[in-house]
Amino acid sequence: MLNKQRIWIALLGFAAVIFVDCTSQEYTSAKLYIQQQEWEKAEEFLIKAVDAEPENPEIPYQLGYHIYGVQKKDWEKMNQSFDRALTIDPNKKILGQEKTVKEFVVMARSQFWAEIYNRGVVEFNEYQAASSDSASNAAMKKAITTFEVSARIKPDEAQSYTMLSRCNHLAGNTDKSEDYILKAVALSPDDATVNVTAGQIFMQKQDFEAALPYVKKAVELEPSNTKSIRNLAQIYYDTGQLEESIQTYEIAIDKETDREVKADLYFNLGILYNRVGNLEEAEYNFINALDENPDDIEAVMGMAQVFETAEKWRKAEKFYRELIAIDPDNPDHYRGMSRVLLQQGEPDESLRYLEKAKRLGG
Repeated sequence: MLNKQRIWIALLGFAAVIFVDCTSQEYTSAKLYIQQQEWEKAEEFLIKAVDAEPENPEIPYQLGYHIYGVQKKDWEKMNQSFDRALTIDPNKKILGQEKTVKEFVVMARSQFWAEIYNRGVVEFNEYQAASSDSASNAAMKKAITTFEVSARIKPDEAQSYTMLSRCNHLAGNTDKSEDYILKAVALSPDDATVNVTAGQIFMQKQDFEAALPYVKKAVELEPSNTKSIRNLAQIYYDTGQLEESIQTYEIAIDKETDREVKADLYFNLGILYNRVGNLEEAEYNFINALDENPDDIEAVMGMAQVFETAEKWRKAEKFYRELIAIDPDNPDHYRGMSRVLLQQGEPDESLRYLEKAKRLGG
């Protein structure tokens, strides 16, 4: 769930301040209407005031905030008004306060962005909790639309594009997903969450070469994040960098505290050592996997294969028997038992297990 990512920004209570010095009649009227919350009149006179005082950045700011932001939720016009205020004078102090136009604009955009982004987070959580395909699809469509709005409100905020990438990936829109995450990375290259998401998106596309720099960056930014370390080890394995994968899995094991996850790491390391021909280390890691999780059938299978490869037939037989007891309908276990029995000079027993494997479809 993404509740931890929700961002709360206090609503900005911008009370319009009425000045009598050097303001046009149009702007004075507009401020009165803002105070009285007569929004149609306020909009009418703010638009007139923009023409009457083209060098006053406070007016387009007020128009953008009160009318297009708070009242109409017209984010395009809001940003146009804010941009106009910034173009006139971003450093001018306005509304009788010590804050500049730029500071007010940043706060206002952050306020509206947070409101919409948080709504998108809620909708994404609804998608994750949905109990039917129709509810799931509906929640995802809403979340995508909402995050698109948040991106329009604050185009330089990477979190919107990160969530748009995740949502589009889950919705099967892989090209859009990639475009959005690349935009997020461009905006926040040193954000760990952005790099983690980029790595995951490319890993799920099986583009491990593209994923590698993002996962490495994520580990660099958060060296205690064992999930990122595991992803890096997996990428090294998938790209044939076996020594780097071994080293990275060993780092992950040292940092991991969850016993089931640690068992998986030991198992993967056992597979790696078996692949590079280091049967002693393979055996050691498979044993550790079983110590961490005695129900790990894959670790038992790994032990059987390691001992078979090492031609330690009796030890291999022991683990194949365990596999058959745990998973009696798997023909591969019977084939393995057939092989090791044949190597021990028991052809009749070997044949019996081979026939059993065939009956099971293996």
